[in-house]
Amino acid sequence: MKVIIPQQVTDCISKIGNRTAQKNGYKIYAALTIMSKRQNKYGYFPVPSTYLEKVNKRYKRALNALEEASIIKPFTRIEQHPKLIFESVEKRYYNVSKGICMKYKFLIDITQGIIEDVDFNNKRKFRWYSIIEHSMNELGYVGKISRDTFGRRVHHPVIPIYKEDLKNKGFAMIDAKCSQPKLLLNIIKEQDIVDKNYEDAFEVDFYNYLVQKLNLNNRQQAKDLFMYFLNSSGYVPNYKIHILFPIVSKFIKRLKTKNYKDAASYLQREEAKIWIDDLLENIPTDFALPIHDCLIVRDIEVYNILAYCKIKYQNIDFEVSFL
Repeated sequence: MKVIIPQQVTDCISKIGNRTAQKNGYKIYAALTIMSKRQNKYGYFPVPSTYLEKVNKRYKRALNALEEASIIKPFTRIEQHPKLIFESVEKRYYNVSKGICMKYKFLIDITQGIIEDVDFNNKRKFRWYSIIEHSMNELGYVGKISRDTFGRRVHHPVIPIYKEDLKNKGFAMIDAKCSQPKLLLNIIKEQDIVDKNYEDAFEVDFYNYLVQKLNLNNRQQAKDLFMYFLNSSGYVPNYKIHILFPIVSKFIKRLKTKNYKDAASYLQREEAKIWIDDLLENIPTDFALPIHDCLIVRDIEVYNILAYCKIKYQNIDFEVSFL
């Protein structure tokens, strides 16, 4: 990966231990530059610890060195002192339960420096990457396999063409019924948050429940409304969804405290942990292609893989369809 390395970064990393430690320091710096593409208007960008750990497990050493050299700065906020009533403290801000990770910003100009090649190809160490690569090669496809920084979704050349190119060729798809609504339900349950109406919606079909309760025209209108509910900056076509799901509405609003896009990013990252980092990483086959919240597999293997998915995630309603 080609990265612009400012002189301040070179000076900083040259003081980090031996050659291996310095090599890892450049990897962490490269990871930060990738995440900086998601910076907000104040220059801060999210840096999940899980992401840095996959780049290098000893990431804290490089992170601390870059911070001490005034190359990066963590996001902090003023909070009440835990013991002194009339005192306050400045603390780094993150909240795992809300899906809010640490944020940093660069204090230097990262567009000026020497362009260097940084060995950042860690994806090939993961089985999910090898499976996608093997599956594409078997089908005769070539192209880049990448992962975005917003929701950690995987992208590859087959995604936009699979419906036409793989039709009637012996493949099946495993996906999740009402994927994001159900994912949101599972998340709030894990946090002991209860919204009775939202839970009741899954006793039937979630989108049909919205159609009935909110007098919508059809399921597609219900799907569109939920996407507004989850992803918009505030506007929804039918405000009564906030009244129907008051607790979930407050939960989503909390996720959007800093940026309204944080809710979508959070759910996509949780989705990616399931479908890529777990199911695909450990799948009992050598052929599988992810399409965000589903997997394309050979039709002769689909029910064995379906059983595997159901054992791992009993709270997800997996479905099978044939291409």
